[in-house]
This record gives sequence, structure tokens and C-alpha cells, in this order.
Amino acid sequence: MADTIQVASAPHEEAVDREAAMKGQVADEGYELFEESNPQAFSPEVADAVRRKIDRHLLPLMCCLYGLNYVDKIAMGWAVLFNFRGDLGLVGTQYSWASSMFYFGYLIAQYPANYILQRYKTAKILSCSVITWGILMLAHLGLRNFAGLMVVRFLLGIAESVVTPGFVLYTSMFYTRREQVLRTMLWAAMQGLFSIVSSLLSYGLGHITNTALKPWMYIFLVLGLLSFIVGFLWFFLMPETPNKAKFLTHEEQIVAVQRVAQNMMGIKGYQWKYYQMWHAVKDVKTWLVLAFVVFTQLPNGGLTSFGSLVISGFGFDSFKTLLIGLPSSVVSAGSMVVWGSFSIKYGNLRTYGMIVPLLPAIAGIAAVYGTMDTGANKYGRVLAYWLINSYAVTWPFVLTIVGQNIAGHTKRATTNTLLFIMFAAANIAGPFLFRSQDAPKYVLAITTILVFFCAALLSAILLRIYMIMENKRRDSRFGRLDGLEEKLDGMRLGMHDKTDLENVDFRYVL
Repeated sequence: MADTIQVASAPHEEAVDREAAMKGQVADEGYELFEESNPQAFSPEVADAVRRKIDRHLLPLMCCLYGLNYVDKIAMGWAVLFNFRGDLGLVGTQYSWASSMFYFGYLIAQYPANYILQRYKTAKILSCSVITWGILMLAHLGLRNFAGLMVVRFLLGIAESVVTPGFVLYTSMFYTRREQVLRTMLWAAMQGLFSIVSSLLSYGLGHITNTALKPWMYIFLVLGLLSFIVGFLWFFLMPETPNKAKFLTHEEQIVAVQRVAQNMMGIKGYQWKYYQMWHAVKDVKTWLVLAFVVFTQLPNGGLTSFGSLVISGFGFDSFKTLLIGLPSSVVSAGSMVVWGSFSIKYGNLRTYGMIVPLLPAIAGIAAVYGTMDTGANKYGRVLAYWLINSYAVTWPFVLTIVGQNIAGHTKRATTNTLLFIMFAAANIAGPFLFRSQDAPKYVLAITTILVFFCAALLSAILLRIYMIMENKRRDSRFGRLDGLEEKLDGMRLGMHDKTDLENVDFRYVL
């Protein structure tokens, strides 16, 4: 191993002694292949060929799984249009409680979910999760009352708790920080695409009559069977890490590991380091991200469960409500792909991806609020409602901020735990903004969403400013990292599972 490298013309009294930092540490899953070669031993063309091969093998199933994860979660929002509440005898706030119960299970499971994702095989955990929630979707067919619904929704939340943090981890194991944004946007965009397809499917299934099953039951039947199939495909086809990917040759595995090593975050470590939990708690970025999540996901919780009822409150029947809701998904999916493409070309758009999409969302919710008692054309109000869903693109950008700017496997797992606890808590509270006595205008809910979107905008701006200032401080104190040679020691520290607070060669992507 190379001698300790001194960064030219920079003070060192507080710099990490890189060599000492690595002594006695268990190396990363990909460390052996990392030491077999170096990033300068292969051409960019070879690296691109390996990346394309990884894309072809991973992205189709990742997109299918994440799309199903979303529509399975919101299927009850479509079922309610086909007498789901009446058939189960739901009254008062019971539907709101059933909507929130998913997130109670999701919240409670977050610490164990992120712990097992850190300690055990990520791909296998994700596949078991999909198979389990497929079974639970099928269990909806046997529901007869509120109590049974609460149990199934709670268990569904537990089953799905590993999916998004698992996807953030899985994406970071195979892609460079620059590549992760577009890949995250692609699988996150499946929420919108699958929502469109499933809405049309639900529209068709809702017309099925004179059968043993009620129309809403077909929605859960089809989605449950699809989830079951995708879960088994994941189990047998998806690799754990780049160095164990059977679809790559040994030489390609080396290239795959070297590519990801440039993130300075390692690939996969199985140790749980408790000091890194403290690093997560004391990091300013953690709390700014958590604030943003609360301010965007509390509105999300309400709109996911009651969005169709808000649209129907404009004066549409159940079937038209389903169809009119489709453009919201188009806005969501389209925005994600566009922003992901821009981030590849221009870079450092991650925080802008949290800021700019909130502007049309704020305009849309303000228009809905401002036209409540004006007798405005209902189609004009629908157009304003469609704009609101542009906020959805901010969520995958939050995931990329955590996945690319939080180094240290335990620190990232801890940050994800806090992130998804806030995500779940906000989505639990969201449906209760939509009180039955406020129907059909839901003035309290619309007002709260407007205020929260504005607060989220401020949080994102502060996050970008903080990371810019920290990068400048590190450049001034420890020197700039202009070439690959200067980054090698930071890459080794990443392979020895050091946090971004320990690794002075680490720079935040914006």
C-alpha cells in the first residue's frame, strides 16, 4: 500500500492520517478486486461497455419491482372508487386509519429493515419482500371488515419497508455518483408509469360485474400475482454485488468495482459501526434532508389517499375521476426522466431537482385554493391539480442526495432509517388533514399543503448552500482534487468504510 500522501500546500494538523485510518479495518466486499488493478488501467470505452451491460441486466427488473411497489401501496385509493368502503363497512375516519396503518408498519420496521440491508444480502432481502407483499395483496380478497383491513395494511407496510432504502443501496453498489441520478429517476419514474397503466387496468376491472368477485377485488388479485412473479425473478436473476455478478467476466467485474470505487463510498460492508450512527445524527445535512422529507411527504400522504376524492369533488363521477387523474402520473414520470437526463449532461442538479419542481406544485395548489369559492371552471381546476404532482420528482432527488453524499455504510443506513421514519410518520399524518367534515373542498388540507411546500423549498435551498460552503472549506483547507491520482487515497478510505466526515478527500455532489 502506498505511503501516506500529503496534500500539496494545505494545512494538515486536522487532516485524517489516511494510512492510520485504514489500519485494523475490515475491507469492503469489493476491496480484493479494487487492489487487483487501478482506475487508470482501463479506458473509458471499456467502462462504458461494462456500464451498459449492467444496465441491460439490472434496470428492467428494478423498474418492474419499484413500479409494483408503488401501485400496490396505492391500490386502495382506486378500490375506494368501487364501493370498497361500503363492502367492508368502513365509517367515519376508518378509511383514513386504514390508509395510515400501512405507514405504521413501515415506520416500526425501518430500523430492522436498514440493519438487515446492511448486514445481509440486499438482493435476496428485496426478493423476499416482493413475494411477501404479493401474498398480502392477495389477502385483501378475503377481507370482510375494518379489523382485518388494519392487520393486512400493517403487515404490508412491514413487507415494503426494505424496498426504497434497499434500492438506494443497490443502485449505489453498481453505479458511479454521476450515473446514479438517471438510474434512480428511471426506477422512480415507474411510479408514474405503473400508476397510469394500473389506473387504466382498474378502470377496466371496475366494469366487471355479475361475478363471484367484486370489481375492487380484481385490482388486488392482478397486482398480487404480478408481485409474486417479479419477486421470484429477482431471487434468481439479480446479483448481490458487482464482484459477484455472474453476467460479468472476471475482468469486467474488476472494471465494475473500480468504477464504483470512485464514489469514495465503497460497495458493500457487512459490519455495523455504532460510532457512525453518531456521525449521522450530528451531520447538518441529515436534519435539512429530514425537514424536507416531512414538508413534502405529509402532503403526499394526504394526496395519495384522497387525491381521487379531491378530483371527484370538482364534479366528476368515479370513472371520469380515474381517467382525469392520469395526467398527474404523466407529469410525475415525465419530470423524473427529464431531470435525470439533465443531471447526466450538466451534473450537480440534485438540489435544484428538489427546488425547481416545487414551484409549479406551489402554483398548482395555490390555484386550487384560490378558486374554491369562485365558480371557476372545473377543468381549469383539474389543470391546476395536475401541476401539483410535479413535487413527486423531488423524492428520488432526496434519495440520490443520501445515496451519494452520505459515506460510511452504517452512517448511510442510519440516515436512511431516520429518513424513512420521517417519511412514514408524515404519510401517517397526511390523510388526517382531509377531514370528512371538510369534504368536498378540504380547505384545511389544501392550506396546509401550500404552507408545507413553501417550507420544503426553503429547506432545499439551505441544503444546497451548506454543501457548497463545505466543499469550499475542504478545498481551501485540504486542497482541490482535480485528477484521478489525487482521489486514490479517498477511494481507499471509502473501501475501508470511512464516513464523509472522516474522509477529507470526499466532496459533496450538488
